[in-house]
Amino acid sequence: MYKYIILQSTDGYQIYVNLILSSAGKYLSRQPYVINLIKEVLGPIDLTKSDLSLEFDLGRVIGNTDIVETTEKDTIFYAQPVKKQVFSRYAKNRSPSPSQKLSIIIKADQEGNYELIDTWIGPYMPPFPGDSLETAKSKPYWLSHALVQDAQTVQTKTITKICPYN
Repeated sequence: MYKYIILQSTDGYQIYVNLILSSAGKYLSRQPYVINLIKEVLGPIDLTKSDLSLEFDLGRVIGNTDIVETTEKDTIFYAQPVKKQVFSRYAKNRSPSPSQKLSIIIKADQEGNYELIDTWIGPYMPPFPGDSLETAKSKPYWLSHALVQDAQTVQTKTITKICPYN
């Protein structure tokens, strides 16, 4: 694993990311400035729990979010992103919008350090229905929200208008 240390706390633990294999690493490769935002929000926090899903409002626009709330007026389709087995929900003809929020998912490792599992600009969102980490909030959330059409490259053979979440 290629471990990049994002932050060394005064309490001795590290917050790191696997830049090669994790969702967070892929996101940070496209948005490297987010590393500094992570340092800004996690630096003053004393981490004590093993798994944390956090949303921070930085009080200023920090980038664009690909997550949009949908209505019956939106044209929706479903598809599997490249190299994924779970279907994501997309809204056609919608654009990313400015966001003040940063979402972070971290997990404690066996040495007492924390691995950044995922991060993105925008509000916290539960995993997609069908994901191994799916929660009770996943289906209701993703039936009223979607990613903008160009948020991810999809497997074109999987595109469908039929909701796979039922």
